[in-house]
Amino acid sequence: MRSVHLYFAGFVFMLFQFSGQSVFTALGKSKQAIFFSLFRKVVIVLPLTVLLPRLMADSVAGIFLAEPISNVIGGIACFTTMYFTVYRKLGNGRERQGRKAG
Repeated sequence: MRSVHLYFAGFVFMLFQFSGQSVFTALGKSKQAIFFSLFRKVVIVLPLTVLLPRLMADSVAGIFLAEPISNVIGGIACFTTMYFTVYRKLGNGRERQGRKAG
């Protein structure tokens, strides 16, 4: 049961990953969506799955901790990138519309 708790500890951060990927996909930026999916699984999970068991006394816990750590890092990276590339552009569009209407 402890392993399940470790594995799902950072699961809420997957919301950031899914929302960022969904926005990128909806806007036709599928390359960014694929990048963040691969970034989380290949660049973060894979090395952590190899390194954490060697660094921790409980090697099984190290394997299960790789997933929540990748969820946090990947989720924040994807959402932050989405925010700075998409949300700010949408905000600028609203400002321009307000000026034209006024």
